[in-house]
Amino acid sequence: MHLKVSYEDQSDGIAVVRVESTSQGGSLDSASAPELREVLSRLVADGRLILVVDLSAIESVDYSGFAMLGGIFKRVHFEGGALLLAGPRKQARGMLSRVGLRGVLPVHATVSSAVEELAVSYAKGSVDDRGRRRRATANALVASGDHAYEHLSEDITLVKVMGGVPGGGELSVSNVAPLRKLMADLVSQGRCYLIMDLTHVDFIDSTGVGVFVGGLKRVRAFDGHVALVVSSEHIRKAFRITGLTRVFPMFETVDRAVEAVGRKAAGAYVRR
Repeated sequence: MHLKVSYEDQSDGIAVVRVESTSQGGSLDSASAPELREVLSRLVADGRLILVVDLSAIESVDYSGFAMLGGIFKRVHFEGGALLLAGPRKQARGMLSRVGLRGVLPVHATVSSAVEELAVSYAKGSVDDRGRRRRATANALVASGDHAYEHLSEDITLVKVMGGVPGGGELSVSNVAPLRKLMADLVSQGRCYLIMDLTHVDFIDSTGVGVFVGGLKRVRAFDGHVALVVSSEHIRKAFRITGLTRVFPMFETVDRAVEAVGRKAAGAYVRR
């Protein structure tokens, strides 16, 4: 099945990309997603970074379709732009929730409402200004409650998990909420290759472990990756007894984690 993809320039530098099917009941899936990716990638390469993707004429979107849109979203967001979805049908909205992207990929009922929001938002600051500010945060440690994070590259972010108290502590049901929010916020910003530095944590319970499982589900929707830096045997055991050492790669140092995650990120771009 093939898609017909076209785009139209609106005012304020907004481009509306319309996706239609050449046959009834069209789907944005692994077979058809490359056609939309090609158009979106070309627009981004040309500096067109304020985009609305109109899905109203598409019957369904599968995991591959949303993973592709997530990849474009990351690139656009890092450069200071925005990508909004307009008019997804019931199946697509449901899939958006199932793959953990509701709240990450912004959705509007109509193209006009999406364009209106972008026109207002980007009247307050240009794409270039936002992009410069976002890139300026790379290699700068940013505090977020008890934790901190550092953007090591366009793709990779290092999160220093502090465990609640200086010099060491616990990650448990009583204090996981800020870390859960931080991970969700990073993914919503297109940061989907996360290295979680747990060297300052000496105790973790099942709720703490669950935070990383939830974060992994979010990043996987964008073909992302989560790696852990662990020095405590107790922390390793907590993941081992739940069988999660097969899911989360663990490293003794941040440098080794960065090297491994960097290969993952590079491989993802090759697949695209």
